[in-house]
Amino acid sequence: MLKPTPTTMLTGQFIAQLSVIPMIMYATSWQWIICIIMYFGIMTFGITMGYHRYWSHRYFTCSKFWEYVMLFFAHIMMVGPAIAWVAQHIEHHKFVDSPRDPHSPSHKGYLYCYFLQSLRAPRIKYAHHLLRDRTCKIQFDYYWEFIILWGIILVVLDPYALIYAWLAPAGLAKIIGSFIFTYGHHSGRPHNNTLLGLLTSGEGFHQVHHQHEDRVQWGKLDIGGQIIRRIGNVT
Repeated sequence: MLKPTPTTMLTGQFIAQLSVIPMIMYATSWQWIICIIMYFGIMTFGITMGYHRYWSHRYFTCSKFWEYVMLFFAHIMMVGPAIAWVAQHIEHHKFVDSPRDPHSPSHKGYLYCYFLQSLRAPRIKYAHHLLRDRTCKIQFDYYWEFIILWGIILVVLDPYALIYAWLAPAGLAKIIGSFIFTYGHHSGRPHNNTLLGLLTSGEGFHQVHHQHEDRVQWGKLDIGGQIIRRIGNVT
């Protein structure tokens, strides 16, 4: 089994971000359409709804179908398995904007929070509720095997699909999403940004999230929260 490590995750993210260059240079219009659809699938279902609001905060329940959809899109972004991502996020909320916050720009620096925060090994104890989740355990144990399988499927369909249907949207999601770690917490406190909120399906409304941690929806323009209310049961 190829276990995910901070180094392998950073390498995967770096490759994904570099893939945006050939995407800009050579992609056709219909490839850009697929890329944008996959980007919003990753950002909306994978990160905003899945890793963040479903597995981290347990704001809602849903069918296994939607759980698998969210896990798939989060998985192919290559930001780590749910257990690791959730552990770091819960630790972030526990020590928000303090020296013990795993990605506070005021204490760790903007360069670290934007590019290198994945190098910090998560403290799994903060995701103890997922250690009993069979789906999340399988995802953790076979993380890179699933990634390789997805790559093989795309190569069979169209070798260039590796870029427009996976790496480029994953890279764009990382490039844009990382502003949550920096701008979302600059000057030692959380901030809102409408444009970032729209591009991240709600994550940019970060001040609302931290001020009202019990809310599943963080405003009328919070796309992720709107979808959750339609497909899930809010707890």
